[in-house]
Amino acid sequence: MLLSNRPSAFKIFTSTSLITLCIIIVFSYHIWSLDSWKRVGMETVPGRAPLAIGIPEKIWYKLGPKGLNDQSQQWIDTCLKKNPTYKSEFMTDLSGDAYVKKNFAFRPDIVENYLALPIPILKADFLRYLLLLAEGGIWNDLDVSCEEVPIRDWIPAQYKGNASVVVGLEFDFGWGHNFVRQFTSWTLMAKPASPHILMVVDDILEGLREATSRRNVTVAELTLDMIGDVVDFTGPRRLTRSILKSLELTLKDKVDDKNISLLLEPKLIGDVLVLPGYSFASSSNRYKEKMGPALVTHHYAGTWKNDQGGEVA
Repeated sequence: MLLSNRPSAFKIFTSTSLITLCIIIVFSYHIWSLDSWKRVGMETVPGRAPLAIGIPEKIWYKLGPKGLNDQSQQWIDTCLKKNPTYKSEFMTDLSGDAYVKKNFAFRPDIVENYLALPIPILKADFLRYLLLLAEGGIWNDLDVSCEEVPIRDWIPAQYKGNASVVVGLEFDFGWGHNFVRQFTSWTLMAKPASPHILMVVDDILEGLREATSRRNVTVAELTLDMIGDVVDFTGPRRLTRSILKSLELTLKDKVDDKNISLLLEPKLIGDVLVLPGYSFASSSNRYKEKMGPALVTHHYAGTWKNDQGGEVA
């Protein structure tokens, strides 16, 4: 009797196991992707402490085909000389392509879309998020200079163990009420494998799918006229929308403009530290009295504001 029941019991067990396995595979894909980025980050920063300790002490830059001019070099030097323990890496078009192909091979949709992008500023925006997703650190545009506060002191002591992404408000004070607040993208900090940065990346991919479908073109055929406002497509407004959306999913609560309005001091929302406007964008805000120290100055060189959307070879 027991022997005759074994095949039936085995089939039930096998079917249940297969269903369970399928569920695990589906729900583990996103976690698996994040783990892959974590491994990349740990392997490419020798001696780096566990991810929870802090944001890696590395500053990323992206060079255009013309390289560095004297003015950009002076701005960069203010950051490197004031933060001598920080590593720096300058990506080029070629090294950026190679980096994305190597570190995101497990996400062919990222690789294919990134390599196909023909507009320099879209590719530069995309690259900053991919670098921070893979390795973490600090992204600076070439027209950013550092002020007197060392980077390791940008995060207040009470938030150092909890902040996995650090953003600064671009517009906050002195703009009335009819405007949308946004984070700066010229300076951005993150731990590797942040789900908030991953959200930015995935939202850019969705934006590309919508733009190419609407125009019936490939990514390689996109032009500036087809994608609309760069700031909205891959820049600060995209960054802001995606991070707030990711926070809503994480916190299971509404997170919007009201959470990041009229800040006079750093504010931790979940694991995202939002710095006041004077931190990264002091010249873009109008305070009635002197506020805290500026951390960086953005000089608005605007090298991407042309018909090509940036330097071309």
